[in-house]
Amino acid sequence: MDTMRSAGRRGLVLTPVAALLLSVAALLLGNGLLGTLLIVRAGQEGFSTGAISAMMSFYFAGFTIGALVLPRIIVSVGHVRTFAGFAAIASMTALLHLAFVEPFAWIPLRLITGFAYAGMILATESWLNAHALPSTRGQLLSIFGIVSMGSWAIGQALLNVAPPVDVTLFLIVSLLISAAVVPITLLPSHPPAQVAQEPVAFRDLVRVSPLPAAGAFLAGLAIGGFWGLGPNFAQRIGLGVGGISAFMAAVLGGTLVLQWPLGWLSDRVPRSFVIAGAALASAAAAIGVALAVDAPLAVLLAAGALFGGFGIPIYSLCLAVANDDLPAGRLLGTARALLLLNGIGTAAGPLIGGTAMTILGPGGLFLYAAALLTLLAALAIARIPSRSTQTKPAPRSPSTPMITGSLDTMMCMQKRSQGVRP
Repeated sequence: MDTMRSAGRRGLVLTPVAALLLSVAALLLGNGLLGTLLIVRAGQEGFSTGAISAMMSFYFAGFTIGALVLPRIIVSVGHVRTFAGFAAIASMTALLHLAFVEPFAWIPLRLITGFAYAGMILATESWLNAHALPSTRGQLLSIFGIVSMGSWAIGQALLNVAPPVDVTLFLIVSLLISAAVVPITLLPSHPPAQVAQEPVAFRDLVRVSPLPAAGAFLAGLAIGGFWGLGPNFAQRIGLGVGGISAFMAAVLGGTLVLQWPLGWLSDRVPRSFVIAGAALASAAAAIGVALAVDAPLAVLLAAGALFGGFGIPIYSLCLAVANDDLPAGRLLGTARALLLLNGIGTAAGPLIGGTAMTILGPGGLFLYAAALLTLLAALAIARIPSRSTQTKPAPRSPSTPMITGSLDTMMCMQKRSQGVRP
């Protein structure tokens, strides 16, 4: 106990998790590059919008399925072996895209890739949480969020290294995923501490905290369309490889800039107001993106940065509202329920967004997102805050569904493996 107090007084120490963060950076560099590369290559190969939408939806479906079923494997074989095994699978599937350049092959490969990345992210996050003290958890997850989003953004720049039709970029993806195994295998395995948590049923979440439930799902639908079809949108409006990577990086850069200020503001004013404002601002920016297809590139990039900066943090704001509304013993269960709602929306988003692009043209993707975000803003405005002040605001960190969704599942699975009811 004295050691824990001493560590808490020292503040955040990154040395124990430095190698883990390096693994995360390499992993998401590869994943960020692969997601954009496949969409651009699919467009060059003449894949239909429906096929591209299905590819991206199946990735998110695989990730969501993995988040639900893989914790048992992690508990059984350990964090390091889980990460290494799924890294091998992800590396192989990246190269298999070269062998079978057809939609019927790429769609199931994306499902497998999403499943594999879920395993690696679950192992990484639960391991990271094992190193965090309560007094430094927010700071550590903040750094994790910045590393994750920053690596994803930098991955877009790697698209300029070689033509998408070449094998080089696929080899780089495979090398990055393989390289991610090296740092994490040098750390000893420290499983997450056991914390008693109660599961949260969807009906309880909707009844007690309806705004976060609706917000997680609607944000998944809106932002999932961008994750799946953003590069295809940029490609269809005539941008080259450099323009596509710049557009994707601008959206992610806006998120890096605005996520923390929005979280800071939500600790000081009713969170529903912040969600409403962020949703309206992101909706307006989405309309701006749709109208800027013929505008100078700088205008498109600015609108994209505002769309991502205000839209992508909505999930973490919804999680914060749910944490306010539910008792402390159910916070991690709440994160898991919201993760599933967001995952369902994210998987469906590219399919619906692709239909909007077919009907309305490339800008239809962002008009569709604007409509959903406007609906979310209306729901947030209509919600009466349960209390005007917060007695003990929790530190906000740049969280995403990946960051916040894994620990509850790992806790419950560890207890079951030891014969203890959660």
